[in-house]
Amino acid sequence: MELVRIAECGESTLWGMNGGQPESPDERHLVYARKKDLTNAVSGDTEIWICDRDGKNHRRIFTVQCGNHNGPSATFVDNKRIVFRDIIQGFSAFRIYNIETDQVEFGPVFCKESHCSEKGIYPFSISEEFLGKNPQIPNMDSCGIYLLDLGTYQVTRAVDSAKILDMVGEAGYTPTPYTTSMSHVQLNPSATAVMMRLSVKECPTFGALGCVELNTGKTHFIPDKPVHQLWYDDTTYMATRQYFDGKRIEMETSRIQRFSMDGETLETLGGVGNHIDGSKNRQWFVGDRAYPGYPADVLLYKRGEIVPTAVLGSSDEQYTIWDLKVHPNPTFSRNGKRVYFNHPISRTKTEAVYADVSQWVSKAEH
Repeated sequence: MELVRIAECGESTLWGMNGGQPESPDERHLVYARKKDLTNAVSGDTEIWICDRDGKNHRRIFTVQCGNHNGPSATFVDNKRIVFRDIIQGFSAFRIYNIETDQVEFGPVFCKESHCSEKGIYPFSISEEFLGKNPQIPNMDSCGIYLLDLGTYQVTRAVDSAKILDMVGEAGYTPTPYTTSMSHVQLNPSATAVMMRLSVKECPTFGALGCVELNTGKTHFIPDKPVHQLWYDDTTYMATRQYFDGKRIEMETSRIQRFSMDGETLETLGGVGNHIDGSKNRQWFVGDRAYPGYPADVLLYKRGEIVPTAVLGSSDEQYTIWDLKVHPNPTFSRNGKRVYFNHPISRTKTEAVYADVSQWVSKAEH
């Protein structure tokens, strides 16, 4: 299938993590990254660029230090602002940048960034290593999950670490020294619940998935969670169910499925996958076959079918994918007619590309 490069340039180009969104809400602009040298998989100068959706008018807006895995996790929070990650003196931080004024509006905030904002709120997590590093935000004085109001730039603590530890203990599991170092924090679409990946002793391979309903404080816990989870709607998840056979995580038996907040499997959405996404109307799903030793095919599925409708792209650059940590991370465009993903083409270069899937999804989307 024909793949469209977002930029014709000598550098590698990168999209962010799955569940982020490279398109602005008005579908006018794209944000991506350029990196001259992929060989340092955990750091290196990385430029953040924007362009028009049609690939014209490219403009560099900022330079950060970051690795290849998810790049700077750049995503739009509204039509004029983006959020992205930087590594400053060894610590992760995010900034909010206005592409119209060409200025940083907020940050850096030292923390673990999240996938995206919802309802004008950007969530993030603070663990031990970040305490004391944000004196400009005095109420950010303990570990937990925090919410940034993008209208006022006020920060509030939504869930403290004690709540997280209690949730793990009440479910009958054992916290580790890393349990409160939460990652993949995501708000549901109405911003009334927040989920997070947790480290627990009994789940060394996949970890656990926690969720807290913000209005009531009710908690939900899934041990040995499905992976690369995203919200399907306000009360359920979409993720890849994987199985560990004692030696490896099986590729063949993986399935893109829908889950309740307590881990019940509700339906199968697609076949083999790892990093995933769903179209806005949840009728189409995409997953990458990113498993060591296999070509990292990007697969398009009609809802409920385990045989892919199309293979959108494929790369067998195992060194780039695994040693240099460039994963496909497929993501639907806002109108569902494109799938954006990272496409390694050699041991030293990867390209941010998209596939036009309108021939399959256009009738179903709108």
